[in-house]
Amino acid sequence: MKPWATRLALAGVALAAAPGRAAEPPATVSELVITASKTVSELLVTGRMRCLAPDYGAAAGKTPPKVVSAFPARGAEVRPGLLVVRVTFDQPMTCAGRFDPTPALADPCPGQVRDMLLSYDRRTVRTVCMVEPGVQYGLSLGEDPNSPTAFLGLAGLPAAPARLNFTTSAGPVISDVCEALSQDPVTAADLARRGKTCPEPR
Repeated sequence: MKPWATRLALAGVALAAAPGRAAEPPATVSELVITASKTVSELLVTGRMRCLAPDYGAAAGKTPPKVVSAFPARGAEVRPGLLVVRVTFDQPMTCAGRFDPTPALADPCPGQVRDMLLSYDRRTVRTVCMVEPGVQYGLSLGEDPNSPTAFLGLAGLPAAPARLNFTTSAGPVISDVCEALSQDPVTAADLARRGKTCPEPR
C-alpha cells in the first residue's frame, strides 16, 4: 500500500480498486462521502450505496458525460506533495474509469490501478496523488471512448474527452491529508457546509 493510502486507511478512509471493466463493472471507485473534523485522524467516510452497473438501454437520446469542474483547474499552479485530484461530471457515473497520462507531460497519478472515491451523488471522483515541486503535469480522460478503462455514465456512455494540465510551485510541500483536501475550493466549501474544518497549520 502506498504511504498516502496508509494515511487514509489510518484516518478511517476505506478504499477499493480493481483494473479494467467486466460485464459487471468492478468497484474501481468506492462510493463514499468524505467529512473532516479537526484533525486528519478524525477524517470520516460514510458508505452510502453500492456501485451501479451502466444501463445501456437508457443511452438513447443521452449525451456523453462532461467534466464541469475539476481540481486542479486547467492551467492552475498548485503546491507539491499530497494532491487530491477531483473531477466533477454533469451526470451520475458508474464506478468504472481511470485517468490516463497526457503525452509530453508528467503523470501525477501513475499506475495501472488507482484508489478512487465516488461522491454520494455519483458525479464527483477523487483520487490522491503525489506531485513534485516545479513540474508540469497532465491527466486526460475520454480520449479513447472504446477503452476498457474509460469513465462511464450510468446510461453506459463514455465520458467526453477532457484534459487537466497544471504545474506545481516550489512549495511548501503538503503532507497532511486534510490540508490537501482544503486546497480545492469546492471540497473546502463542501466541508464548511458540513461544519468541518481543518486545523490551522503550525
